[in-house]
Amino acid sequence: MAPTVQSIAVALPEFTLSAEEAEERLRGIFAAQGEAPDLVAQIVANSGIRRRFLSRPPGYYLSERTLTGRNATYGEVAGQIGVEAARKALDEAGVRPDEVDLIIDTSCTGVMIPALDVYVSNQLGFRPDVRRLPLTEAGCAAGATSMAFASEYLRSRPDATVLMLSVELPSLTLQLDDATRANVISAAIFGDGAAAVVMSNKPARTPSFEYLAHRATLFPNTEEIMGFDLRTEGFKIILSKRIPLLVKRELRGQVDSFLESQGLGLGEIDFFVLHPGGTKVLDNLRDVLELEESQVDAARETLADYGNLSSASVHFVAKELLRRGEVKPGAFGLMIAMGPGFTLELALLRGVQ
Repeated sequence: MAPTVQSIAVALPEFTLSAEEAEERLRGIFAAQGEAPDLVAQIVANSGIRRRFLSRPPGYYLSERTLTGRNATYGEVAGQIGVEAARKALDEAGVRPDEVDLIIDTSCTGVMIPALDVYVSNQLGFRPDVRRLPLTEAGCAAGATSMAFASEYLRSRPDATVLMLSVELPSLTLQLDDATRANVISAAIFGDGAAAVVMSNKPARTPSFEYLAHRATLFPNTEEIMGFDLRTEGFKIILSKRIPLLVKRELRGQVDSFLESQGLGLGEIDFFVLHPGGTKVLDNLRDVLELEESQVDAARETLADYGNLSSASVHFVAKELLRRGEVKPGAFGLMIAMGPGFTLELALLRGVQ
């Protein structure tokens, strides 16, 4: 048996922001910086998002502008929802905390040293010799990256259990004095949340999927097209117009090559775990891979209900596909995530009962 997902659990902060309220607030913020109100309204309207979850009430982001204050909030909220998601995932998998051999935690929207895995380990009662691997700078691709590392670990340690934890609070990176298009888009699409995944080589207790193979591709000389620039005032988002062009030019060839190496073709893939980076990202994925709209619907609904959750997004989408019953035993699936570097993460999955 290949490494298998035993459970996926999510946790969310208590505050929400509807699309209507987001438009009203962002229009005022960015109009004061010289951005056209109609353009802000158009960006929010085209985001495909109905609501998002926030770490703090909307007014907090106007009153607390310092990196020190926001990072303190990051540590508090990340600890709360990270522990909640991890506990739920372990309970659903029937795994005791002292049975976890490796915890991989991903985040790019705040800084904790020691990392979040230390706090989760202490609060849930992991063994003192549990291995810990924090991935702090891999961006939106990190949720997929963590599954690749977990799979490799489980192939070398057949009796092990791995917990992956992705906690992202991108609302805390909002820059109120930056009216660049990238910052407006970021303010309109990102949401806060956490996801936890348990993997082992044991048979899954409920319908799930195996992790069969993985490929990561780093495109040369693309480090400037996505990421964060850490400044005195906090995290300044970097989103280049080159990203859609790169996806259109490279994605299909990369996917076909990867699947061919596994003896498969794109037409044999039944379900898709797609990172919902935004409406245009999903449109590009659908068009480049010649998918039916129904094949990207789970990712669109995740985007609509939670926004772009960075590294946690692929886990939210996978959970939605399982909830819908779209992962059939024996069916092949493809996970796709992209992140700074510019990096493309691909994984071949197979449904199991």
